[in-house]
Amino acid sequence: MRVSMKALTYFLVAAEHGSIARAAEAQNVVPSAISSAIDQVEQAFDMTLVQRFPAKGIVPNAAGRALIRRIRNAVDEYESLFTEGAALRGGLSGTLTVGYYAPVAPAFMPAIVRPLVEANPDLRLSFVACDNERAQEGLLGGVFDAIVFVADEVRAGIVYETLIDAPPYLLAPADHPLTRQAAVSLDAVADTPLVLLDLPFTSAYYRGLLDRADIEATFVASASTTEMVRSLVGAGLGCALLNMRPSTGTTYAGDRVAAIPIDPAPAPLRLVVGRGDGKPRRLVETFMQACRDHFSSAAGLDTIVLAE
Repeated sequence: MRVSMKALTYFLVAAEHGSIARAAEAQNVVPSAISSAIDQVEQAFDMTLVQRFPAKGIVPNAAGRALIRRIRNAVDEYESLFTEGAALRGGLSGTLTVGYYAPVAPAFMPAIVRPLVEANPDLRLSFVACDNERAQEGLLGGVFDAIVFVADEVRAGIVYETLIDAPPYLLAPADHPLTRQAAVSLDAVADTPLVLLDLPFTSAYYRGLLDRADIEATFVASASTTEMVRSLVGAGLGCALLNMRPSTGTTYAGDRVAAIPIDPAPAPLRLVVGRGDGKPRRLVETFMQACRDHFSSAAGLDTIVLAE
């Protein structure tokens, strides 16, 4: 038989006051509630723990005295849990763990979180790169506090908000002939070798764009990171379709690349920020607001490429 924390608390208060009546007054309940709690605790442990004297109150026996210290520790730990929970909910402290499926997140995430860290020295951040499925699984499983991901088949139990709709653009070596045009049509890639960003959902998205446009593309290479794709493009292996861009036009290898808008713009990818349903920690709310603020600013809008 299990006993509630309330019953343990009433038992402890009664033992400390040595009186059912005084314990009831301290807890603002009727004396019968205290008496019933003592009965429940004794039944749970299957032993008599206090001696009751109608005129003199109650006195713990040897078994009761042995258990009171452990009961007090349990009650204190329980109250501490909720005190710390309230602080966690109200303060910008502790660790915020963010899962993200956004290949160019390093281009915008530091700008989002830097002001939070500067204003809250006790805040710690953890970022985990993952695909859309792992991001959502991690959020629902309690691994992540928030996720930044592509809005595709969002699972029940996730509350999300759109940050930006990012149409695809063509990434080309800086000296490629196509860079002399203000914008290109998607048909332009038919005669251009392509490097594929080969990630879950993303690769199917790019192939789907080409299939719907009835374009037979030639993929000369694939890579699982945006920077490798950019570096392969910069080295002249071909061009690539991407959706978001960093602020630099230089690859890791030092080559220059250029982002060319596609006009008319094909279907975009929708970048969203999500959290679990229910009342979130204030830290999570603050992070989500910082994401919204960033992508409504010039810096956030500069991560997408649009035809003029």
